[in-house]
Amino acid sequence: MASVTPLKRAHGYAWRVQARDENRRMRQETFYGDDPRAVEKAARAFARMVDRIGITEASRIRDARSKRGPQAPTVAEWLTTYLDPASGMLKVSDGVRDDYRNIARTWITPRLGDLPIDAVDVTDVEQWVAWMEAQPGSRGRPHPATKTIKSRHALLSQALRAAEKKGHRTGNPAVGIAVARRRKEPMAILTPSELAVVLHFLTPARRPLIMWLAGTGMRWSEATALTWGDIDRDTTPPMVHITKAWEAPVNGSTPKLGPPKTDASIRTISVPPELLAALGKPGPGDQLIFRSTTSGPVRGGSAYDAWAGAIDRANDAALCKKAGLTPIGKRPRRHDLRRSHASWLIGAGRPLPYIQARLGHEKITTTVDTYGHLLPDAQHGDADAVGFAMSALFPTTADVAQIEA
Repeated sequence: MASVTPLKRAHGYAWRVQARDENRRMRQETFYGDDPRAVEKAARAFARMVDRIGITEASRIRDARSKRGPQAPTVAEWLTTYLDPASGMLKVSDGVRDDYRNIARTWITPRLGDLPIDAVDVTDVEQWVAWMEAQPGSRGRPHPATKTIKSRHALLSQALRAAEKKGHRTGNPAVGIAVARRRKEPMAILTPSELAVVLHFLTPARRPLIMWLAGTGMRWSEATALTWGDIDRDTTPPMVHITKAWEAPVNGSTPKLGPPKTDASIRTISVPPELLAALGKPGPGDQLIFRSTTSGPVRGGSAYDAWAGAIDRANDAALCKKAGLTPIGKRPRRHDLRRSHASWLIGAGRPLPYIQARLGHEKITTTVDTYGHLLPDAQHGDADAVGFAMSALFPTTADVAQIEA
C-alpha cells in the first residue's frame, strides 16, 4: 500500500507518495502547490491509483496527464459521457447500457480510467487485454472466455472511435489488437434418456422448467419470463409467443423485463401438447409460468445450484445404480439443454433454416457454425465419400480371416 506523507517547505506545500514497484524497488512521486487542500487531494488520489495499478503505471499516467493538460477528458470521464443516454452516441436498450456500464466500471476504469482519452496508445490496450486474460473466469474457470474478452475490448474500441469523431483524439489504438483464442468448452449434448436421468435427481418442482428448456430450446432468460398469456392453447399444435426476456441485473439491482436478445429472438414456436400439459393448470394471463417458492421470478443462483447438484448425482455411479439408472458420463450446463434441443431437431431431419428461426438466431451462419457438424446427411455423405476413395485399400473378407487366424 502506498504511503502518503506531508513535506516541510519554506514556501508552498508538498506531499510525497511512496510505494514499491514491480521489482520491489522503492519509488516516489511528490506533489507541490500553494493550496494545501488541493495538493493533499492530488497526492491521495494518486496513492489510490498506485494501490490499484502500481506506482510504475500510475507514474506513467501522471506524466501523460501533465503533458496534455486538463483539456482532454480521462477514459473514465469519457466512458461516463459515452454511456449517458443524453449523449445520443450509443443506441442500445437500457439493459445493454447497464451491462456496458458494469464492464466500464469493473474492467476498463480500474486499469485505464485515469489516462487522458488522447493518451491511450496501442501498448496501453495490449497490456489491458493481457491483464484481463490473466484474470480468473467465472464459476471456477481458469480464464475468462475469449468471447467475454472480445466484448469488453469492443466497448473500449467503440468509445475510442466515438472520442475520435468528437475530436478528442486521433486514431483508434484498440483496432487490430489480438485477443488470445482459448478453446471453447465442448457442447455436452444430452440424449432424451440421459435427460431422464438428470430429471430423476431434480425435485418435482424443478422438473417442468428443465423439461421446457429442453423441449423448446428457449434461452433461460426467455423461458423464465414467460407468462400464461404468451401461450396459445387453441391452436394445433399449441404456440408460444416469445416477446420478452429478463435483462441481466447489474451490481445487485433488481432484474427487469426487456426485449429478447435480438430482433430475430422475437418469435413464435410450436410445442407438443404433452409438454404443455407437464406445466400443470394454467394461471392468469399475466402470471409467470415458472415461479420461485415465493411466487416471484426464478433466480439463477438457487436454480443453478439445483442443476449442478442434479448433474453431480447423475454422474454418481452408486446413486445411479441404486436408482436403476446409468450414469450420464458428462457435465452439461443449463445452456446445453438448448443445444440438445437443436441436436434432436437436426437428428430428426429438420432443415437448418427452421432451426435457426426456432432458436432465434439472427444469422443462419450461427446455426451452421454451431450445429452443422451434427447434420446426419453430412456425416453419412462424408463416410460414403471416404469409403469410395479407399475402397481399393480395404482388406477383403479373406484378408480379415487370415489376420484373425
